[in-house]
Amino acid sequence: MECWRPTLLNQNGLLNVMPGESGRVIALIPAYNEELTIASVVHLAAPYVYKVIVVNDGSKDRTSLLAKIAGAVVYDLEKNSGKAHALMEGFKECMRYDPDCVVMLDGDGQMDPGEIPAISAPVLEGKADLVIGSRYIRDDAEIPRTRRLGLKTINFAQKMGSDVSITDSQSGYRALSRSALKNLDFDSKDYNIETDMIMHFSRKGLKIVEVPFNVRYDVPNGHKENPWKHGMSVLGRIVGFVGYKRPLLLFGVPGFFILSAGTILGLFTLFETTIIFQWTLTLQGIAGIAMFGVGLFLIFVALILNSLRILMSHEK
Repeated sequence: MECWRPTLLNQNGLLNVMPGESGRVIALIPAYNEELTIASVVHLAAPYVYKVIVVNDGSKDRTSLLAKIAGAVVYDLEKNSGKAHALMEGFKECMRYDPDCVVMLDGDGQMDPGEIPAISAPVLEGKADLVIGSRYIRDDAEIPRTRRLGLKTINFAQKMGSDVSITDSQSGYRALSRSALKNLDFDSKDYNIETDMIMHFSRKGLKIVEVPFNVRYDVPNGHKENPWKHGMSVLGRIVGFVGYKRPLLLFGVPGFFILSAGTILGLFTLFETTIIFQWTLTLQGIAGIAMFGVGLFLIFVALILNSLRILMSHEK
């Protein structure tokens, strides 16, 4: 994945021209029960954008009120529907202002709004359709090791499904171009939207780049979903994409190895003469037959899915 070095920034990291002159930038902030931080996030983002739009995702606290007081345009959802739905509704609201770029960031204070110019610059220069702010390009020792390990696993699986190598596929600090905003025709749920967006835009041939940014973990109201649950949900979603795009890799390769192991185990059973207990020989034979059958089934599934994938690609 390309790490972008924007030329629209001066030595202080600010745009050489005002946002309104270089392009109409809107900050989009999905928020659920963020009364402790939302006002400061809106206030800090305002100098860098044309509008700050907060999607209040059915918050039960004063998130909506405080965002309005801070100067944001607030779009209220009646009930909590998850991050993906909130963002999709927010993108629709953003399109009313005909933006050149929409920067999405969280309302919990982990992301520094002062880095909006760096995140949006590749889009404003016409060099990218999706910019992902990466926490992992810089060697930040503050990032927990377990988080790094989990994300590397997700990144690897995501690369298998999209052919795009990204260091921080789960980052919510992003910038979208006009082209990206016109290609949001995909379904997503909750925190899967980051992965779904990459997969979808990759298939559409849109340009994706990364820029580094610093993240804070000492915020009062951080991630609201269990990280293990989130990771497994995203990983399951990615496996589905890999199965669609590379069925031979996901099913065929494991099937070949399982079939081979079953064959070897079966041959050992046929030619084994030193087994003392007959039941051991029987179990070994059953295991060999089962592995052979499973491997053969996976290879069959891989071939069928690959044929369907090729057929569907020719029909497009």
